[in-house]
Amino acid sequence: MGNVLNQQPFKAIYLVYATTSLLAKLPFWTLWYLRPSARPRSAWTLKRALIVRVLQELFAIGTVVDLRGGPKPAVAAKLPDSVLKDAKSAWVEPIPDELFCGELRKYAEITGVKPVGIPGYWLLKKGYKWTGPKAIPGEKTLLHFHGGAFAYGSARPSDLTANFTRGILQHSLTLERTFAVDCRLAASAPRPQINPFPAALLDCLAGYWYLVQEAGFEPQNIILAGDSAGANFAIALVRHLLENPTPSLPPPGRLLVLSPCLDLLITRCGPESSVVRNASTDIFGALPEGELFGKYSIVSYLGPLPLEEAGTNRYISPMSLDIRPGPDGLALCKGFPETYIVAGGAERIADDARALKERMDADGVKAVLDIPPDALHDFVVFTWHEPERTETLRRICHWIDASDSV
Repeated sequence: MGNVLNQQPFKAIYLVYATTSLLAKLPFWTLWYLRPSARPRSAWTLKRALIVRVLQELFAIGTVVDLRGGPKPAVAAKLPDSVLKDAKSAWVEPIPDELFCGELRKYAEITGVKPVGIPGYWLLKKGYKWTGPKAIPGEKTLLHFHGGAFAYGSARPSDLTANFTRGILQHSLTLERTFAVDCRLAASAPRPQINPFPAALLDCLAGYWYLVQEAGFEPQNIILAGDSAGANFAIALVRHLLENPTPSLPPPGRLLVLSPCLDLLITRCGPESSVVRNASTDIFGALPEGELFGKYSIVSYLGPLPLEEAGTNRYISPMSLDIRPGPDGLALCKGFPETYIVAGGAERIADDARALKERMDADGVKAVLDIPPDALHDFVVFTWHEPERTETLRRICHWIDASDSV
């Protein structure tokens, strides 16, 4: 924000005006939403209606005033254990060359991306006695890829998305710890262009390799999990493992995706689509007519790749209606592990989750679809989003705990 105030005085004036206006509107919104029928969803509480309205206003301000700050580091710094609570840090080495293959290598050569080392973080159940990263025989764990529209967020235990894995540890009877990798974040103009596709995906692969080869977890005892853009990574990683089988790194036992972002150009946009029906209830608010949703993030993630890749590449937008066939044609989920799919019934991209369930059903994959009707995008990371958050976490954990092995 300092950059805005110092270098963009006209935007700074707008920011002051918009913030003052937002504060002035709060009492009026409160009075208006006292009637449940006046809320975007009558089932919402007054508190939720106000939170969503404020988030929508902040999103609108962010489309006018650039609040992203200065250039990002190419790789995030690792936090020392001394500043962490119920967590431990780790360093994840770059993937070996044998895994740098297939479509990932092909596109990495186009975009100039290379495997690198990255930080990772173990989150621990309260009271867990840390003895090191090595798995005990039969131990299960969850590998989390955080959301953030490919360009934001962090795997640090203080990040908002860590509320998801902390919730899992709270309610699961079998998981004692989870692991998250601090994937590289994409950026583009007006900042230096860094970390386009498939940088973050290579980092996810490195995290999985670390759990199997360094920590000693059996692949069938690992749940790959991701929220929003992280769900995109999780599905792409399974795809890479299936299309490029390696004896030392089989696919994981299960897959868990939350509010998956799987159709970047939003090819399902008819009047009955979630992108239209939920425009007024999505936390990101309305867009100017003709504006591409998440444009900065998509452009950053693509880097030098043409925009059409966001609609045709199975590693980037697997649920696009314009997807190019893969090795198994359009059976894009053939061979996938058992999957639990979560989305909010009030979010703009809920149709991505529904499309994934339909594709998995068609490809013979056992999948559960869980869409609380009045929930928001990525609602499991918001501790105020009750009762849906706790109810959903309990259902997920029942699914995790139901079998002796993942």
